[in-house]
Parts: sequence; structure tokens; C-alpha cells
Amino acid sequence: MKKHSLLLFVGITLLLALLCTCDQTRVRPTIEPGGVLLSFERTGGIAGFMDRLTISAGGEYHLTRRGQPERIGVLRKEQRAQLDTWQQRLAAFTLTLEDNPGGPDNMKHEAIWSGAGKAAPTQAEQRQVLDWAATLLGELSAVKP
Repeated sequence: MKKHSLLLFVGITLLLALLCTCDQTRVRPTIEPGGVLLSFERTGGIAGFMDRLTISAGGEYHLTRRGQPERIGVLRKEQRAQLDTWQQRLAAFTLTLEDNPGGPDNMKHEAIWSGAGKAAPTQAEQRQVLDWAATLLGELSAVKP
């Protein structure tokens, strides 16, 4: 009888502990400060591009060209502000654009956004993020270290 009482007590205690955690507010997932928030790739085209720009949630960027590290740095204040705005609002997405799919000299642009926002980004917002990353990649590629 004591064994059944003990099992019943343990079972009820576990059930109460489980029920007490049910009404706690859930914490929204966030990006780790060093985790990749945005990855942008430009590949192909007549020039044979093979560029990749990764940007962390903390605003650090890493640019590789043809698989070789080219630049590592930190976004400017206004770039960081834009990134922070999107990070708070936009949910994750992947956008891939190609100018000649399956054809010769196809240029492919791909943005992989890992934001933890709640808003599902519109096609226009996805394109805005991709264009922003492409512009940044162009700026960073033009500046010699």
C-alpha cells in the first residue's frame, strides 16, 4: 500500500510541476550574437562570379570571392540600423533569383534570411533585403583592403 501511495504522490507532483510551466510566456527565438543572420551569394554569369557575403546578427560581415576570404569587418551605423529593423520584424525566408535559368551564363542571386521576426515578409520585402545585400557586396568588393 505504501508503494502505491508513493507512486501516486510522485505522479501527482510531476503532473503539478508540468501544469505550472504551461502558463509561462514563451521566449521568442533569437539569433545568437555571432550567428549568421543573412547569407547572400552571387554565382555564375559571364564573369563566373562566386561571391558570398555573410552577416551576423551582431553586424559583423565576412566576404569571400571565388572561395577565398576577401574582407572581414563591421557594418556602418546606418547599415546596422537597417539590419536591426528587419531582424526585429521579418521571419526567415530564402529568395533565389536567376536571370537565365538553365541557360548559358546564368547569374544567380540568393539571399537566406534567418530573422526571428513574426511577420512573413512580402515578395517586395524579400527583394529589398536581397538588393540591399547585393549593393553591400558591390561596395565591399570595390574597396581594396
